[in-house]
Amino acid sequence: MAAADDAPVTPELREALWEDAGLIRNAAALSRVASSPHLLASLVARSALAREESRGGHFREDFPQENPALDGLHAVLRAGREPELERWS
Repeated sequence: MAAADDAPVTPELREALWEDAGLIRNAAALSRVASSPHLLASLVARSALAREESRGGHFREDFPQENPALDGLHAVLRAGREPELERWS
């Protein structure tokens, strides 16, 4: 199902974002949100899936440590493509 920028924000979406893409995350939970019809929710989850580490206030149960190789990288979103991690310029 493709994400749409006009999909409604429902109580179920809010709950899914909190439970599956909140402060404590894992790939299975993020994948559920990544398939959301709500564009912003999908992009948040897909970006979090691209970053396989715990950093700052977000903890990945499946990647509990910071990965020094990802220092200085951020998620870049481009239309029609998956998020990519790129170095800040």
